[in-house]
Amino acid sequence: MAHVLIPTDFSSNSLNAAKYAINLYGAKGNVFTILNCYMMPRGTASTMWSIDDMLAKESVEGTTDFADRLKEELTDLDPMLEVITEHGDLPNVINRFMDDEDPPELVVMGTQGASGLKEVLMGSNTADVIKRSEIPVLAVPQDATYSVPKKIIVADDGGPVSEATINVLQRIARDSSAELMIVRVLKGTDPKPEGPIGSAYDALLKEIPHTHHYISGENVINALSDMVGAGKVDLVVLLHRHRGLFEQLFHRSTATKLAMHTHVPMLVLQQFGD
Repeated sequence: MAHVLIPTDFSSNSLNAAKYAINLYGAKGNVFTILNCYMMPRGTASTMWSIDDMLAKESVEGTTDFADRLKEELTDLDPMLEVITEHGDLPNVINRFMDDEDPPELVVMGTQGASGLKEVLMGSNTADVIKRSEIPVLAVPQDATYSVPKKIIVADDGGPVSEATINVLQRIARDSSAELMIVRVLKGTDPKPEGPIGSAYDALLKEIPHTHHYISGENVINALSDMVGAGKVDLVVLLHRHRGLFEQLFHRSTATKLAMHTHVPMLVLQQFGD
C-alpha cells in the first residue's frame, strides 16, 4: 500500500494534479491524503483568535468540498481519500508527516501559469516544497493529461544514489513498464567516455529496462529541455542533492532559461547525506 500526499489550494491546477496522482498510482489499496494549510496573518491579540477560527473553518470546508469534487470526477476509481487541514507553513507541515506511522512516499502538486515547470522554480508554493521537502515531489503542470508513462528521462549527475531515494521511481517504472533513459549532460569540450557509463542507477534499477545516453550542452537545463522536446517524454526525473550540480535547477537566475514543455510532469527525488 502506498501513501500519497496531495496539498491543495482548491484550484483547478491542484485538482488536475490530484487526478493525475490517483491515476498514476491506482486507487486500489492506496491512500491519498488531501492537505490544506492555512496561515494566520499578523494582527493584534484581540483579533487573532477569531481570524484563526475563521481560517480553520474555511480550510475544513474547502478541503472537504475539494475531496468531494475529486471523487465525483473519479467515480470509476473510487479512491480512498483522507482529509487533513493544518495551521502552518506548507513545507514544514509536509515534513512533519515524516514522523507519522505511515509517512507519505510522494507529494504531488500542481504548477500554475503558462510557464509550466518554469513557474515551479520561481517562488511558488511548489518550488518552496521542492527545495525544502524531505519527500519526493511530483510537479504536475496545469495542462498535463494523464497517460501511462512509457518514456521517462532520468537526469544523472554521476554522483552516488541510494535505493531509498529512487523507491518512487522504481514503483512508477515497474507499474507502467516504462523505458528509462539515464541521461548524462557533458559540458563544454568534455570528451564522450568510452565504454559503460558506470552509473549508480545500474545496480539499483536491476531488471527495470533502462538505457544510457550522453548529450552535450553548456547549460544542463537547456540540454535536458532540448531532449524533452526532441521526442515524446512522459516524465522527467531530477535528483535534488540540496547542493551541487543540480542545485542550479532550483535557482531563480537559471529558472528563466528553462524551456521544458509544459505538459511534461517533473519528479524530484530528494537525496541527502552526500
